[in-house]
Amino acid sequence: MVMQSDASGPELKPLDAFTSRVVYGSTFCKRPIDLQILIRNDTVEDVGGAVECPYSRQWLAALIQAAKGKDLDAAWSISGDDLRAGITPPEQSGDCVDCDTYVVAAFRLALRKFEKGL
Repeated sequence: MVMQSDASGPELKPLDAFTSRVVYGSTFCKRPIDLQILIRNDTVEDVGGAVECPYSRQWLAALIQAAKGKDLDAAWSISGDDLRAGITPPEQSGDCVDCDTYVVAAFRLALRKFEKGL
């Protein structure tokens, strides 16, 4: 299933080839974040995934733009604050709680799995 982000962001879709994958869910809304990364020569070559929540989709799109081309050390330093500029808040603040935290956490778990060879 291919999901589009907003008009300014990248296309969101699962990767066909990846070096690490995690499925991480929000403890608040229980919606999963399925995230894959492709790392070659210690550089994040691609990031993909699928998310059900439109707000998390924005965060994943921002993460993809921020992470692609980064070496592993720089990728580890990506935070929600780095991604926040292009994000449109949900209509109701109770709809999405800590979506940035969950997307960044899924990315960091994928990096950790890669580094551990899992």
